[in-house]
Amino acid sequence: MINLGSEFEKISDFLSRFRSIPSIIELDSLTVRGDVWFGENITLKGRVSIAAKPGMKLEIPDGVVIENKDISEAVDM
Repeated sequence: MINLGSEFEKISDFLSRFRSIPSIIELDSLTVRGDVWFGENITLKGRVSIAAKPGMKLEIPDGVVIENKDISEAVDM
């Protein structure tokens, strides 16, 4: 299941937040909330929750693999 916050509702907003679509082959569930931006060549596995803190921009860097994590700031990656 993939659950995206209101920041991803409009197609133009959705597309602008992804430099490339992450690999989700091994993904069980994804929740994204807040001002989150995705780099290139990202892999998501297992259960992933990404929630930017209010008023903060959270950038997921190029090439990162996120597996079974809850992320609310860059240090969590």
